[in-house]
Amino acid sequence: MAFFEASIPQGLSPKQRLEVVGTYMYSKCTTTALTLAWSLLGQKRTHDDLEDNQGQDTEMPTLESEVSPTSRNLRKRARVSYVEPTESEFESDADSGYNSDSSVEWGTTRQFKAKRPRKEKPVKPFPFLSLPTELRNKIYLLALEDPDGMVLNEGWRSHRRVPKRDTLLQYDDKSHYAGLSNLERPGPMSPHTAFRGKEDLRTLSPSLLAVNKQIYAEAVRILYSQPLHFANTAALHHFLAPLSSQTLSLVRDIIVHTYSTWGRGVRKAMNVSALTLLRGCSNLQLLRIETLGHHYHLYSRNYKRTVEDDGRSHGALLARQVYRDAAFWIDTVGASKALQVLDLPELRREIVRQKCWSQEAYDDDVEGLKFANMTFVEEFTYLVEGMGKGMKRSKKSYAKRSAAADNAAQTLT
Repeated sequence: MAFFEASIPQGLSPKQRLEVVGTYMYSKCTTTALTLAWSLLGQKRTHDDLEDNQGQDTEMPTLESEVSPTSRNLRKRARVSYVEPTESEFESDADSGYNSDSSVEWGTTRQFKAKRPRKEKPVKPFPFLSLPTELRNKIYLLALEDPDGMVLNEGWRSHRRVPKRDTLLQYDDKSHYAGLSNLERPGPMSPHTAFRGKEDLRTLSPSLLAVNKQIYAEAVRILYSQPLHFANTAALHHFLAPLSSQTLSLVRDIIVHTYSTWGRGVRKAMNVSALTLLRGCSNLQLLRIETLGHHYHLYSRNYKRTVEDDGRSHGALLARQVYRDAAFWIDTVGASKALQVLDLPELRREIVRQKCWSQEAYDDDVEGLKFANMTFVEEFTYLVEGMGKGMKRSKKSYAKRSAAADNAAQTLT
């Protein structure tokens, strides 16, 4: 105990010395007690220094009541303001009398120089409209036209039915669009883009038309005049429905690859709706319906009837189906114009001799297809002229039909 008391630093008050000894007796640890002793000694010396400085710099008032309560608690450092100053509040060093070498007096606010923001150079837009017309047209073709024709399918966006570009896939060393077995892309896909879907498609930028009126007037024809391929009539309806009459007049070629005529599904119901919207396409030059009529060909085959009867039945069923779905468009353009625009691959299909079991069967198919084309034009013309009444069935020969129908039939054969 005597050894420990000798190691206690000098300068502690009796009360502090007693506190250190009590800590040593309670903890039995010399290090803890000496740490406390030096801590108390440091606090005592700091307190003594503050009292000496206060006595030298300021005069103590005679009465304790005269001491300002605010000055007693203030810290001896420069006051800092966190309010952003305005430009008028900044002063130069000469005006404010501030010197970086001089000490800052207590209670004063230090002034700082305002940093001027750097002026960024404005980016000038590219003078696109000052380019020659030929060069602008090439840019429009790269941004708005697909060399193989734009292929659209039905899609969804924000709970709305909208058209979307179809996905390109590769299988059997060929490039096919998703869901369209009868549409192939010429040439195989590159090995770097195979099995990546849309990455091999050219990226179109129709938002270019929204830049200004001049660009819209120059480029809108390029977007809508290219061949438009649709997976079905639902995609055709979603594409034509939001277009204005002026934009519809720019549409030239329409190819529908799937045409549903069986059941009661939504796609079959879209046939009438989509073909009715064609009334606004006043400059339409081609309307091709790929798969229409294949099941009619099978349905009309009856081996108890003659080849002529089968062919005529096939053509009549096709004409009635087309008029039933496109009656509003046909009434607008007329029968002759509709026959010029309408293209049914079923009526001009190629009959291969190797697929027929005999020469006689090949000759029957060729003759039946010829009668189907003739009857389609006759029945279609009578439906348009008679507002859907069609031809009257009689035992008279078909040679006595109207000459106009025979001339129109030669255009399809």
